[in-house]
Amino acid sequence: MAKYSVIFHPSEAVIEAVKELKEQLSTKIGWFPSKNSLAHITICEFDYDFHTYENIKSRITTYCRYQNPFEVTFNMFGNYTNGAFFIAPNIESKTKMVKIMKEIPKQIQFPVNHKSSEPHISIGRQLTDEQLKIAYSLFESIDLNFNCEGITIRIFNPERKQYDFLETIPFLSEMKPKKEQLTLF
Repeated sequence: MAKYSVIFHPSEAVIEAVKELKEQLSTKIGWFPSKNSLAHITICEFDYDFHTYENIKSRITTYCRYQNPFEVTFNMFGNYTNGAFFIAPNIESKTKMVKIMKEIPKQIQFPVNHKSSEPHISIGRQLTDEQLKIAYSLFESIDLNFNCEGITIRIFNPERKQYDFLETIPFLSEMKPKKEQLTLF
């Protein structure tokens, strides 16, 4: 049984920019959960054996064939009551991402452990109120952009206690075949 994570994977430039933000925050508050995690936008997570994973991957691949790549912009900071500090997308980007985030678990057709419906890039998790104040004072504005070109699947590496990239399933912009209408004549 392996643990998998389905994500939107940002560009290397965005990953590096987020890594720098995490470093800046850690110099002010010390280590924090998710400090070493690479930037990503979680869609869902599940635990299954390899055979079931292959079935799930096939379903995601079929769905992605008919999706179009799109530009996303993450341009505001936010936090959740659980102490997560993150970068949020603009309204247009959020709308496009949420549509896919809702659809992927339906396509999987197997129970998932966790699914997200709020796209965000975590900077830190489980921060105290004081640490959140420091984060907001440290970062005033942000404008990160990347072309969302597919869905990435990661597998949990228990030795590193981080996810490793398994594969990316591209959005292929294909047209869905029209179902033929059958007549009785």
